[in-house]
Order: sequence, then C-alpha cells, then structure tokens
Amino acid sequence: MVAAEHHLVAKDILRTFKSDDGTELIALQNFNLEVDHGEVVALIGPSGCGKSTFLRLVAGLDMPQGGTLAYNGEPITKPDPNRGFVFQQANLYPWLTIEKNVAFGLKANGVYKEQQGRVQEMIDLMGLTGFEKSYPHQISGGMAARVAIAQTLVMDPDVMLLDEPLSALDAFTRAVIQDEILGICAKFNPIVLLVTHDIEEAVYLADRVVVLSPRPGTKIAEIPVDLPHPRNRISDEFIAKRHEILDALQFD
Repeated sequence: MVAAEHHLVAKDILRTFKSDDGTELIALQNFNLEVDHGEVVALIGPSGCGKSTFLRLVAGLDMPQGGTLAYNGEPITKPDPNRGFVFQQANLYPWLTIEKNVAFGLKANGVYKEQQGRVQEMIDLMGLTGFEKSYPHQISGGMAARVAIAQTLVMDPDVMLLDEPLSALDAFTRAVIQDEILGICAKFNPIVLLVTHDIEEAVYLADRVVVLSPRPGTKIAEIPVDLPHPRNRISDEFIAKRHEILDALQFD
C-alpha cells in the first residue's frame, strides 16, 4: 500500500541571518517536518529558535538558504492566498471598517464580486455580527484577533499559519477563540501550523506538538496528542501531555 503524499514537506531547512555586527545567526538548521491535510501541528520552543521564521518560509514571505520546502509537491517560492497567515498582532487597516478589512484580500485578488458573500459568512462565523461598520479602534483586542482570523478565512486557504495570534489576550477570551479555531478546523479541515509559547494551548489545539531546540532551531521531539475533542484541561491525560512536553523542553 502506497503511503499518502504529505501536503506540506520541509526537508533539511536552513535559514541564517546577519546580525548588526555582521555575525551570522543560524535560525533554523536541519529542520524537517511533514504535515498532512487536516492536521493541527503546534511548534513550541524557546524564543529565537526559529518558530516564526518557519511560518514565514511556509507563507513564502522568506526563502530558506538550504533544504527544500514544498506544498502539494510544488516548491514554495512566493506568497499565495492559499496559505493564510495570522500574525501575532492583528494587522488591521485602521481606516477601513471591520467589513472592509475582512473583504480586503478578496478585493486585492480581484475576486470580490464573485465571492463577496463569504465576507458576511466569515463575520458571522467569528462572532462579529453587528460590528460590520465599526472601525478597529472601536473594538476589543479579542474582536481584533477574530477579524484577523476572518481576513485569512475569507480567502478559503488550505493552510493556516497562526503566529501566536492569541498571546496578548486575557485567559477567558483566549479560551473562547481557541474553541472557535477548533470549530474552523472541523468545518474547513485546513492544515494548521500554530506557533505558541503556551503549552496548554498546544495540547488543547494540536494533533502533534513539535519541540524545537534553542537556536539554531531543529526538531528535537514530536509528541502526538491523541486526546479526543473537546479536551478537558484538568484531566489526568491532558496534564500528562503537558508534562511530556515540559520534559522535552528541559534542555541541557
């Protein structure tokens, strides 16, 4: 029986940067990852280990200096609306209403006329109904995070790249949006790559947790989270997974 082809494949990725003093910094080295359609994979590790760098490579916003990175067998060489990026800070256009922020990608790609119905669909899905005519300065941080996710979802991406989009939110709002993300995964079945420093968030959302080493970042552990949804954050099994990830993060 032939194994199914992975949709996203990273092999021996190398990405280096020059510091201000000319020193070469290695962000990622020999980094390998394969992700199937419908999987949620969390990347976790110390600050500066290359987690966000890898998301930028998958988005096509940056290029590796070594290794190969492909989606559906095709090399990733540039950005594509099919790979949606939700940044740590909601990058909303302050002069546009919520409705127009969500519609921006459709208009920029020349498909708004055919797909404008998706704008209200995503607004409703993310619990923003009634705020269509509001501006970013008139809504809360939690709502801004929802708008940023709706901006990505409206393009119907096969890949969602989440770079700590919930990190600045209070615990209650964060938990609510985590459940909304799980609803999105169940409805649309995308590949999801989630960068987080929150071990509980990783266990709650992910099918697998990939642990990266301190810089240069490389994969040192891959921990499956084979717990059914909805997950109970205080169950023995959930807590055991948290400890397993914590153990993997105890670097020598």
